[in-house]
Amino acid sequence: AHLSALTEATYCCFTYTSRPIPHRMIHSAYMTSSSCSKPAVVLVTRKGREVCADPSAHWVQKYLELLE
Repeated sequence: AHLSALTEATYCCFTYTSRPIPHRMIHSAYMTSSSCSKPAVVLVTRKGREVCADPSAHWVQKYLELLE
């Protein structure tokens, strides 16, 4: 309940996943807000889980190309 207002305004990542997620499990992706201290791509799995990833990582860039 305490996070809902915060989450609606901005979702920020503080750490990145350390390993690639199989691309077949990724449903969609979005960038975090520019007001976040750390830029990130949030990968949304088919089960609705959100995972923070490094936007400069090669595998993340590949996934973004596949999702376009």
